[in-house]
Amino acid sequence: MSLVLDPATEDRIQRQLDRGPYAEPAELLNRALDLLEADDWLVRNSEAINADLEESSAQAARGEGYSPEEAMALLAARRAARAA
Repeated sequence: MSLVLDPATEDRIQRQLDRGPYAEPAELLNRALDLLEADDWLVRNSEAINADLEESSAQAARGEGYSPEEAMALLAARRAARAA
């Protein structure tokens, strides 16, 4: 595939290459596409995400949440289980 870019877009790409960890335009483009796909996923799932956030807020209001210490212990246990 061959792309024809306008000078402004080429300048934007070059600025990102100059300042970032990307050595090649293809790496930068892959990262940009990853971000677009993640954004698409968020848009497609926004209703479910918002419902989960509302439920979490309601649980916290009812005092059903975890303390910071409990949350950290739970996360550590889950990481250990994944590593095993």
